Amino acid sequence: MKISIRKHCLLGWSKSSGYKAGFTLVELMIVCGVIAIVAGVGGLALNSQMPKYKLSGDARTLASNLMLARMKATSNSVQYAIQFDLDAPQGYNLQRGNASNGTPLDGWTNESYRREMSSGVNIVSVEDDATTHSTGSAARIVYNTNGSASTGEVVLKSGAGQYRITLTPTTGRVKTTKESS
Repeated sequence: MKISIRKHCLLGWSKSSGYKAGFTLVELMIVCGVIAIVAGVGGLALNSQMPKYKLSGDARTLASNLMLARMKATSNSVQYAIQFDLDAPQGYNLQRGNASNGTPLDGWTNESYRREMSSGVNIVSVEDDATTHSTGSAARIVYNTNGSASTGEVVLKSGAGQYRITLTPTTGRVKTTKESS
C-alpha cells in the first residue's frame, strides 16, 4: 500500500477554486490602519481621564496609609502618625512614636515609607487637632495605641475634582468622600 501526500494540499491549494487561500497585502494594510485609528482614539480618551485616576488613586492610597498607621499603633503599642509635608514636593511620611501616648515632638522616627503626591494632585489642607494647615507648613495626624486618632481631615484636589479624607477621632475610622470642586 502506497500513501502519497499531495504538495498542493499542504500549501492550501483548493481544487475547486484553483488559488491559494489567504489575505492580500492591501487587506492586511487596511486592518492595520483600522487598528491604529482605534488605538489612537482610545489613547486620547485615556489621556484625558488620567487626572481623575491620579486623584482617586492618591486618595485611596492616603486612606490606606492612615489605616496602616492605625493598625501599626494598635499592634505595636506605640503611637504612629502620618506626617504631611505641604511644601513642594507635597507628600507624607509614616512615623513611629516612642510612647503609648503623648510622644514628644522630637520622639518621632520616620519609617522607611515616603509617598509623594502624583503630578497635578495637591494637598489643599490638613486638619490635625483642630488646627488647619495649608501650603508651606507641616501637619501630623496621630494614632494612639487603642486605635483612636487625633482630629484629622485631609483635602486633596486636582483639575479633575476634590477628595476629602476624614478621621473619626474616637474610632480612628477613615472616610473618603469625593466632592465637586
